[in-house]
Amino acid sequence: MLEYFLTPDLNIFLFLNGLHSSWADVFFYWVSNRFIWLPFYALLAFFLIRKWRKKSIPIFIALVLCIFLTDQSCNLIKHSVQRPRPSHEPGLCEQVHLVAEPDGTLYRGGPYSFPSSHAANAMAMALFVIFYLSEKRKWVIAGMLLWVLLLSYSRIYLGVHYPSDLMAGWIIGACWATLLWRTVLLIQNSKSKIQK
Repeated sequence: MLEYFLTPDLNIFLFLNGLHSSWADVFFYWVSNRFIWLPFYALLAFFLIRKWRKKSIPIFIALVLCIFLTDQSCNLIKHSVQRPRPSHEPGLCEQVHLVAEPDGTLYRGGPYSFPSSHAANAMAMALFVIFYLSEKRKWVIAGMLLWVLLLSYSRIYLGVHYPSDLMAGWIIGACWATLLWRTVLLIQNSKSKIQK
């Protein structure tokens, strides 16, 4: 029964990982680098502060907590499940297209792949932005989801995650983001009722 699910996962991975070129190697290596997105994160923070003013403080606290919980959940599951990354899987790693890091070594990631922390954290952040900035701005929803897909695909391209790793990450990130968003709403509503 497990083979029924794993075979399509592997086939999709090999197909998507096989769509490579020299320019894409460089592009997706940097897309996958979390630090390259710092200006983007700063821009999102600017828009959140501009819209929510003082109310942005609990939003940022919840977002930081959300990313922390998402990341730690993924790490806990990774070390419990211990599914090897494609780049570390014996018998498969020879078929996987790997990308060279700036120092020339091949990027392989850590030992375990399920679930993807990159995908989970990206989804958590994207949903927070959508929850707080998408009103009357439908392009925010499309833009953030495209960013999640681009970042997630980079993990397949680099040979370090299967599609199911990404989907599991999206679910974890979405669950934590929704839970923390609802918590902030609950706190804000309670304060409003007390002030009245």
